[in-house]
Amino acid sequence: MYSKLCKLSFLLFIGFFLCSGLVSAAPKNTTSSDKVVLISFDGMRNDLTRKYVEEGSLPSIKKVMDNGIIAESSRTITPSLTAPSHAAIATGATPSKTGFVSNEWHEPETKLLNTDDAFQKRLQVNPLWVEAKKQGKTTATVAFAGANPKAGQQGDYSVYYGETWSPSKLEKLSFKETDGWKNPGTHFGPLFEASFEVQMEKAKNQTIYVLAVDSTNDGKRNYKEFILSRDKRIDDHDAVVVGGKWASLPLPVKDGVPAGFWFKFKQLSDDLNGVTMYRTAVTSGVIAGPGSFAKNITDSFGFFPVQDDSEAFNKGWITRKEYEQISTRFVNWVTDVSLYIKETYKPDLLMFYAPQIDHEEHQFLLTDPRQPGYTKEKSQEYMGYIKWSYKLADHVVGRTLESLNSRDHLFIVSDHGMEPAHSTIHPNHLLKKAGLLKLDQNGKIDMKKSKAYAVTSSGAAHVYINVEEREKGGAVPRNDYNEVEKKIIKLFRSYQVKPTGKVSYLKHTIRETAESIPGQGFNFPLYKENAVNLYNYLILDKVHPYDKVIVTKKIDSLDNKHSGDILLLAGSGFVMGKDHEQAVSPAQELGCHGGDPDRDKLKPVFLAMGEQFDKNKTIDPISNLDIAPTVYSILGLETPSFVEGEKIREGIK
Repeated sequence: MYSKLCKLSFLLFIGFFLCSGLVSAAPKNTTSSDKVVLISFDGMRNDLTRKYVEEGSLPSIKKVMDNGIIAESSRTITPSLTAPSHAAIATGATPSKTGFVSNEWHEPETKLLNTDDAFQKRLQVNPLWVEAKKQGKTTATVAFAGANPKAGQQGDYSVYYGETWSPSKLEKLSFKETDGWKNPGTHFGPLFEASFEVQMEKAKNQTIYVLAVDSTNDGKRNYKEFILSRDKRIDDHDAVVVGGKWASLPLPVKDGVPAGFWFKFKQLSDDLNGVTMYRTAVTSGVIAGPGSFAKNITDSFGFFPVQDDSEAFNKGWITRKEYEQISTRFVNWVTDVSLYIKETYKPDLLMFYAPQIDHEEHQFLLTDPRQPGYTKEKSQEYMGYIKWSYKLADHVVGRTLESLNSRDHLFIVSDHGMEPAHSTIHPNHLLKKAGLLKLDQNGKIDMKKSKAYAVTSSGAAHVYINVEEREKGGAVPRNDYNEVEKKIIKLFRSYQVKPTGKVSYLKHTIRETAESIPGQGFNFPLYKENAVNLYNYLILDKVHPYDKVIVTKKIDSLDNKHSGDILLLAGSGFVMGKDHEQAVSPAQELGCHGGDPDRDKLKPVFLAMGEQFDKNKTIDPISNLDIAPTVYSILGLETPSFVEGEKIREGIK
């Protein structure tokens, strides 16, 4: 009798335990043949995406909206930065669990100024591509933040950013007659050669020889063909280009890593005087997978190209068209590789990434009259650059749509939006002024005497207290910790700046609010946000540039050893800087993110289509934390216990 009661009690307990939801729900279909392709467009704003769709500029994204679901808005995590937000997308967990508290952070038990790059670090919980692999699925990632094979967390097939071995350069070439080349081929005049040295970081410098060939039998001196070689022995390893076209030169670097650069002759003359050649940075990738995967990728698509080159554009080395060609080449390379992996290796989960929207918005988001250099004409020009980047993203979506099969599900997401920035605020200046950050006699930060230091990333900054025992060479006794913490909190919460340009800002805000209505309807969050800003700006006549001052150990989502003791979030229009010599300066980057994720311009996008999704449906706002559990559900997998988001239910059959 006792044995039967025990068995009955055990069954009742298990039934209650399962019904109460204390264990992860079993997947609906553990043998699901459904697949997922997820594309992250860094910095893609929810409002701008809708605006450009409304204008007819994004036909492929419009097709996804018509045949799938789109969230009214999406909310990313705090801070709204690339690495933490991608970690949230990939894991469904907040920074307290992923360890990605910023794009850059200070590691405890090291010297105060030591920082780590999140894009080279390992997530503290498993991302989708690892968990799905553990549960029997085939996974692949291409350039996706957090998916660095060197960090030890990878799917079955991984491609990621590698090294920049040498920066870009405008080479000035001096030619002289030569006969020292082997296999020069047919030519109709004397051969001329020049050379330049590629100065490498972490590898041996390399000399590149340039052969000028008159290949046109027209009886004139006509040097339009150029050959780049490492050894003056012309073969398949060399690059041949005619006129002002693009070409590439593979350049093996340390340990045989495949790298290279793209180049273009900028200034040509028949007598070869004053010839200049622009070359991109020398870059490589990290490719990991079974068997000959890495070789197949390199043989089929060449070396991992440079992502962009704003510096060359700003210096006048390249035109805007050439700048766009460099960026387009990178996006196409990532897309080509991703779709090749999809077709050849047939992963159940493919996640890839495109950075160009984020890059253009950081450089060119000129919409606020308070921004440096603002004019209406310049704003229109710059917004054309940003629109180009959204159209490039739409092209990626269109190509991906063509690759989809009946069981494929496409997710289009972004990590965050982007706000215009007019001023840079420098938290380390305030710390120095308050006596918390000390400089030595050479004007450098004195780690032994400093009590606190801020590590900044766009619109966010982690302030680390240099406490003894936790920090190497710590200057703050444990008993003084609370006092220092309170002083820092008061310092940033009380800091104010006097607003300028009130009339232009008022006109801009009214116009912006009115223009948002056709595409989004009455956007109450934007209206409320603008109303508060106007009240502070016009009535109170003061602005708190440090919008939020957060004690991280008191916030569950931020409580991680990588977090600063205090997290600062910049107010709208402000970006954090690293200077300790001034409190405020004009913004160097026109676009920023990292601040309060509830602000309208910082909201990312979420779209999805496939057999399991409704068509032409707008669903309620979601969180980026909800993406991972939804992917697990589509794939028929069990959701790990560390996931904090919820499976999206609206719009799913």
